[in-house]
Amino acid sequence: MAYYMGIDGGGTKTQAVLADENGNILSRAISGASNPNAVGEQQLIHVFQTLFLELDNEEKTRLKNVKLVYAGIAGSANPANHTLLESILSQLLPHATVFVEPDAVCALYSGTYGGAGIVQIAGTGSITYGMNEAGEQGRVGGWGYLFGDEGSGYAIGRAGVTEALKSVDGRGEPTILLEMLYEHFQVLQPQELIKKVYNAKQPKMIIAPLSRIVFQAYAQEDVVAQAILQQAAKDIASQIMALYRTLFTSEEKTKVVLCGGVFQEKAVMPVLLKDYLKNIPFTLVQPEFPPVAGSLIGAYKQATIQVSRNMLEQMKNTQ
Repeated sequence: MAYYMGIDGGGTKTQAVLADENGNILSRAISGASNPNAVGEQQLIHVFQTLFLELDNEEKTRLKNVKLVYAGIAGSANPANHTLLESILSQLLPHATVFVEPDAVCALYSGTYGGAGIVQIAGTGSITYGMNEAGEQGRVGGWGYLFGDEGSGYAIGRAGVTEALKSVDGRGEPTILLEMLYEHFQVLQPQELIKKVYNAKQPKMIIAPLSRIVFQAYAQEDVVAQAILQQAAKDIASQIMALYRTLFTSEEKTKVVLCGGVFQEKAVMPVLLKDYLKNIPFTLVQPEFPPVAGSLIGAYKQATIQVSRNMLEQMKNTQ
């Protein structure tokens, strides 16, 4: 029997699933980072070797029967990285046909099941990616926290701290964010708060989780938190609309897939986003499957296997 493999890799972890042609997921595995911008060639080889050993731990013949591998890897849009990843995977799985795409493709397919659309990823960072019916791809944003990442967890968390400190100065509205941040960092004054952030080895990783505090303040009807999330929704909508105008014709209905922690509260950001997307025909999708399942769908698509509702149910039952 032929098997199909989907891989979703990023700067923190790499996940993979192995499945048959009917959507039955036979094994799954997780390993370390696989973004070539973050790790070197030898580390990449080790990560994928570890991944494949874990996938093959029950039946030693499975990997030999893998027909096609679809890998969505962060950083693979760079031609040199793409070539390196393709070479490593082909050497480790010589019997399989290997396809390497940016990891955003996996996130898109997790909601469109291999079809056209736009995916908005908003976690620690943010990026908007899309593909039209002709297979043309495009992206907006994703320039990192120094130059972009509007609407991301980092941007929201940073705005929360900024507005709280403005309230200390008397330059901004009073906000419960200040006391909530004091409690979070176990401090009593703004100078101590700033020290906690600036002394962190990776301030970005300290700031991004603060977005949760902004969402909590929003739930308590804090006007400052409301303004922050309204701006985040506006920023995300502008990215989606820019990509829509590039890839799709006017009035072409499009699925917009929402992935990442910023959309976890379904009654907040998705609802706010709808108000700013009234100028384009869209359907918001919050996927039932993780991105690694989207990569498996990508494998089926490349193998010209039609992903049926029954296959999706099998994937859901065995994921």
